[in-house]
Amino acid sequence: MRTPDNPVRGSYGFGAVGVGVMPGPVPKPPGQRRRRNKAVKAEQLPAISAKATPILPDSDGLLERTREWWKTVWSSPMAAVFLEADVAALARLASLVNRVHRGESSARLLGEIRALEDRFGLSPLARRRLQWEVDRAAAVAGGGAAVTETEERWRRVVSE
Repeated sequence: MRTPDNPVRGSYGFGAVGVGVMPGPVPKPPGQRRRRNKAVKAEQLPAISAKATPILPDSDGLLERTREWWKTVWSSPMAAVFLEADVAALARLASLVNRVHRGESSARLLGEIRALEDRFGLSPLARRRLQWEVDRAAAVAGGGAAVTETEERWRRVVSE
């Protein structure tokens, strides 16, 4: 029974002054709170890659279309984030692309190519998942001729 000298106690021993009183730390002031689900800002990629195209390992027997694909990948904005350690995996992807160019495509092979392309951000959806954005404003300001050439190469590779 509740009386002025005997307040009702909740199950945790706290006074039942308000409904829903629970033990725990005091909330931080609004200026010190941090959201755990805060969106991470996308990484800006330069529109024109300044990296040199590495030599394609084991390029003997590769078709010219595959060599052009290799140059296109390394002149793309995504090349700015590729590391030297990525060259081996990209070379493996190039050999798979070469098999498709030779007409040896299968669902399994195309699936492996798609998976590797996604890991390296070579599709729009992959870039979105990796939170990469191409800085197109810098490309326009710096002269879009190089960007146009790169885009033309991508169109040729994709349309073939």
